[in-house]
Amino acid sequence: MNLDHCLFGYDDGHRLLASSLPLESESSLLTELSDLAPGAVFGRSEGYWTGIPAPAIGRYVLMRTWPAPEMARPGCVWTHALLIEPIFLELIKDLSVLRGLFLRPNKTLNTARYREKLLVDISRFSEIVAPVDDSIVRKLLSALYGEENSSVEISSPGELESPLFAVWSQQWPRLRRNLRFQTAASQVGRSIGSARFDITATLKKRHVTMTHEPDSSEWLDVSVVDVLAGVEGSLRHFLWSYGEDVRRQRSSFQPLVEIYTINRDPVLGDGPRLVRLIESAFSGVSDAKKLKQDLVDGALVGPMQAELLHTLYLDRKQSCFPLLTEAGILRLLDLWEEQSDLILSLLEIALDAPDAQSKPLLKAIGGKVDATNFWTVTRAYPRVRKQLLYLRSELLVADTEMELDTESLVELLPLVPRETPKLEDLILRLISLSDKRVATSAFDNFPYLTARLVMLAMDVSFDDKSVWALELIRRPEVLLRRDIIGAASHASLLFKIAESLGWISPAVIAGGVSPWTSALKTVINDLHGEREDAFNSFLIALALQCGGDDGCETVELLFDDIHRKILKSKLRGAARDILMPFMPELGWLSAWDFGRRFRLAVSSAYVRNRWSASSYAALSSERKVREMLASAALDTPGGELYYDAVN
Repeated sequence: MNLDHCLFGYDDGHRLLASSLPLESESSLLTELSDLAPGAVFGRSEGYWTGIPAPAIGRYVLMRTWPAPEMARPGCVWTHALLIEPIFLELIKDLSVLRGLFLRPNKTLNTARYREKLLVDISRFSEIVAPVDDSIVRKLLSALYGEENSSVEISSPGELESPLFAVWSQQWPRLRRNLRFQTAASQVGRSIGSARFDITATLKKRHVTMTHEPDSSEWLDVSVVDVLAGVEGSLRHFLWSYGEDVRRQRSSFQPLVEIYTINRDPVLGDGPRLVRLIESAFSGVSDAKKLKQDLVDGALVGPMQAELLHTLYLDRKQSCFPLLTEAGILRLLDLWEEQSDLILSLLEIALDAPDAQSKPLLKAIGGKVDATNFWTVTRAYPRVRKQLLYLRSELLVADTEMELDTESLVELLPLVPRETPKLEDLILRLISLSDKRVATSAFDNFPYLTARLVMLAMDVSFDDKSVWALELIRRPEVLLRRDIIGAASHASLLFKIAESLGWISPAVIAGGVSPWTSALKTVINDLHGEREDAFNSFLIALALQCGGDDGCETVELLFDDIHRKILKSKLRGAARDILMPFMPELGWLSAWDFGRRFRLAVSSAYVRNRWSASSYAALSSERKVREMLASAALDTPGGELYYDAVN
């Protein structure tokens, strides 16, 4: 490393004697500072130090001033000054190594070496090992960052040097290159002169006791310990990391130390205090930006991240804090197990904050939520619950208590995937709600599953006025599927469904007879009397209209019973009313003969549907009925084949 330097001393007055770098406009001030400090007392010390930035030449100037008793004029001094580029101050961990680079002129006063750059290998210089008085360190820190003045009281000249370099080494780069100090000990008050110093030294007067106790603030205690720890101190690493982008350098030291102490031992409940501290010390958006980002993201004070965010979102005013990053969201999720309630609370508040990034937060938390306790943990946060259901609609099936209001259910049901596990459980719970909008939404989104479950739930207790029954009847194209209507357990339920559908309606005809006959094979037959006659009449009328093999089998199965009751005038009420619209007209003279009209309807269906003649012959084993069937076949155009079959 090459360092510029210069030498000041007496030559017909105190002046600059040699320099490797032109001092330009800084020459006058540096010459003044290199001369004997007013009231300076050397005592047993070899000299004193002065440090000051020189912006006009882009250097930090560190001076070593020695008394020069060998000169003829009293009060002469030699001052060697290093003109240090600011970047070098950042590269040196312990600035005490600089103390080994200073050269006091000898008697020959060879100034030539001060005109050439100083070649320095810092690695070959070790720190100056000297005892550091912690009480003086405390005074220095108080003078720099507390409310005390810049003058530090010492007992003897030179006492301030080691503590000063130790405190200076703790500072982050911008503080280092702007520190203004002079360690010259004086028994009298210092004149201000051209330079203003952050630190000066005053000799303690004998027999004068201290008028105040040393500051015992926590930030000061922590800072002293770190200074004494040297380059391995953890506080200085924190300060170097977060001090560089603070707007106010020296006044930021104390709040940074306070944040360091909170980070070292975070305690839940300190979140509001931390936010107030940041907003007071670093109110600008760009002030301490790295620190704020790490706080928001949980890289600092990790256990308090959720609490800090909660405090920020609760305060609706414009915040100086930045937004969460993806890394911050991941760290927040690490707190879920222990702080889920706090995280949900902050998210409930964040939904109202336009810059709170509630969407990525919701997405992340949605993936973390356990379905088994979703409804329990979100009970106090209805808006978060609703938003999470939008993201993970399958969570809706875990609602065993049906805590959602009707409006939300209707809104959320369309979002639930049809392949969601345990969807049946959800639909069954919905069926317990007598709400038309919920029923409509369930049928619209899960028509076949809902219809089958409604069939199972209704069993024999069919209430044609219930919202679920009404929605089911309103969808005959769904209801009349074999797997749906086949879910009925009793014939009485089939009866009620047929009745609700209007018996032989266009929708029932479109569904055909096979769903009914298929269902009849598995149900318990609990129909008797007129209800049984009505249902059988419905089936045979439907078979006559629909045709097909199932229709043929149905007619063949039910004809004899229905026909016998007609002949005996025992088919009354609904059964007769169901058949009547499908009987042929025979004129007013024969309209009374319902049995003949029934046989003609059957023979016409056989001809129309080309059902087998053997089936026609099997309709009855009674001779008289067979003769009636033969007559009906003979009176039906194209019925000759069936006439022959029953003769």
